[in-house]
Amino acid sequence: MEMIHESDSTQELNVKFYPELFLQRRIWILNILRKGNITRVLDVGCGEGQIIGVLCQPAPWLTPPPLSILPPIKPSTSPDNTVPPSPIYNDDEVPNLHMREVHGLDISDADLAFAVSAITPPEEEIETVLSPGYRSFYRGVQRWEELLAKIWKGGLEVTNEEFVNIECIISTEVIEHLPEPIFSAFAPMLLGVYHPKFLLVTTPSYTFNARFTPPDSPRSARNGYPDPTGRTDRIFRHSDHKFEWTKDEFETWCDETAKEWGYDVERTSIGRPLELDPWGRDEELEGASSVAVFRRRGDMDNKRREDQGRARIQELALSRDPHEALAVHNHAANPAAMRPKSLSEIADSVKSKMEEFREAFIRVEEIWFEPTIGTSCGGWIELLVRAVEESPDLNMKRDVDGVVMKQSSMWSIELVGAVGFPANCWSNEANTSVDYIPPDWTPGEGPLDSWDDSDAEGSTGIEGDVSAFTSDNDGDEESDSGTTTWKKRSEWKESLDREADEKTRSGWGVSGGWGASDMERSWSNHIPSASSSTAGWDGDESGDTTS
Repeated sequence: MEMIHESDSTQELNVKFYPELFLQRRIWILNILRKGNITRVLDVGCGEGQIIGVLCQPAPWLTPPPLSILPPIKPSTSPDNTVPPSPIYNDDEVPNLHMREVHGLDISDADLAFAVSAITPPEEEIETVLSPGYRSFYRGVQRWEELLAKIWKGGLEVTNEEFVNIECIISTEVIEHLPEPIFSAFAPMLLGVYHPKFLLVTTPSYTFNARFTPPDSPRSARNGYPDPTGRTDRIFRHSDHKFEWTKDEFETWCDETAKEWGYDVERTSIGRPLELDPWGRDEELEGASSVAVFRRRGDMDNKRREDQGRARIQELALSRDPHEALAVHNHAANPAAMRPKSLSEIADSVKSKMEEFREAFIRVEEIWFEPTIGTSCGGWIELLVRAVEESPDLNMKRDVDGVVMKQSSMWSIELVGAVGFPANCWSNEANTSVDYIPPDWTPGEGPLDSWDDSDAEGSTGIEGDVSAFTSDNDGDEESDSGTTTWKKRSEWKESLDREADEKTRSGWGVSGGWGASDMERSWSNHIPSASSSTAGWDGDESGDTTS
């Protein structure tokens, strides 16, 4: 056990989290929304709209198409049956959110101005004729489903009929800010009048606050804010907190509230520090935020919940102005959504793009984000997979050396008979690009995911969270001599010129590979120059680095 000097007992400990505590809460919320296939959400106390801004982002593709669009195919005829045909794409990974309706409610004018901005649709891009080989996957995700987003100003104690029977309500780091009369309306309004399928609640755990000081430390060692109500001698994390519950107090409130309004509740905590507590209190103190999921039961009629809630709100007699809709935005879906082309036309589009990009292999998700590909599929990525499977010109690569990859996001498409342009334009001595990722790397495994505790710095963030930030040392890679290891532009150009004569490019115009075709005649023995429409592939005459 680490030795603690006597003087240390008067100092607050530096507690670090990774990811930052507010991000851990957000991840917890988003995971529950995904698992429950939630499409309609109200964020009570939305603040600046950090969560609803995320919810307004479009899903990259639609949910799997119905059988009328993509009927099942015959079982695989492969002898070992190692590659299953046409599975649901991404079914084995984190599902996407498919939001249809998002509401944000708060009382702060300053915060709501940011929330309005968070739900505002992006400006429409002007259609332009792009140069051959231009990659557009970085331009943003197309929207395949309509979304209604609204920002409201008002108190939660005021009934808003649009929220009745909403699918899910989020209340993250809100209840501890509510004065007693308003807090009395919290459960009757949210679980009674609105009676959602899910209510997600997070609040600071006072039990965890002991982690900020050594045991038996004097009261003066704890930085924070005395209980403004005077009901306790507790030191809170934020000046506006009206209470901070212990884990037992939170559990009691959750159980009583769930029982009264006909809900099941699961309580836990999130936000464990990076380092173990020197005094071994981690299991006792749990996480920095107490969290709970309320799930509506079917043994209580919704009309009964609603009537009971409205009666309780009327008894409280809290008079406030009705909610004001500050912003209403309809995010329109792509007109091509759910209107796919034929599988042969989709395959032709893929083949054409790969020839344009001079790619023998391309990741499924990289080609998907080319607008012409997504629109030809009507937003269904499963149609892209099936089109590749049935095309004689394309091959779906789900395996590496015969081993099937579990993550469909790692699948790639092969252009049959093609030999790709060398992807690594750097010499072996200078391959230090921060964008380089090994092709066989799996997220969550290997040296790229290692974490050095020294990169985390403690700080006090929103709501008094003591959080860790990753290192801000994002400078260029340097050699031992202190100079950058990037190749000079002239050296890079010379290297590419030499590579142009090597056999690795023979498939793009020399004998074999493509055969006699328009592509062969176009690319035969030719390196694009800066004056051509493909400038940037082998040296940008403007002096900028190439993409």
